[in-house]
Amino acid sequence: MSTILIIIADLQRFKLFTIKEDPMGRKSVELVQSIDSLETHERLREKVSDRKGNFQGVGASGSGENHNLAIEEEHRRIKEIASQITKNLQEYSYDAWYFAAPKAINHQIVDLIDPTIKSTMTINLHSDLTKIPDDQLLEHFKE
Repeated sequence: MSTILIIIADLQRFKLFTIKEDPMGRKSVELVQSIDSLETHERLREKVSDRKGNFQGVGASGSGENHNLAIEEEHRRIKEIASQITKNLQEYSYDAWYFAAPKAINHQIVDLIDPTIKSTMTINLHSDLTKIPDDQLLEHFKE
């Protein structure tokens, strides 16, 4: 049987699975790696504060300005996910891999993946599958 990896991600979670087949030919997934980004759960004031209630870098000219921190955090997280995908796919041997991420970030992640690795991707779903039970994951990746 060929080795197939499944990667699912959102801005908070990254999961890597492999598809296993039992002697009866039934397929199931096995979790290989799971990463939760605790940083995405922090409040903005916890990320930019040098002490409770005081913002860093707020001077006479910067007071109250919106620096699009949420957008910057999202872009940084997307780059981290793409990097994690590349790292894992270089580390594990596989014949094909499937990917799923929410529609809002899916194409941004895929665009950052090395073209040679991207070419081996068989299925790309624009869905957030990070919260579904592992035993229901294969139902979403039908070829």
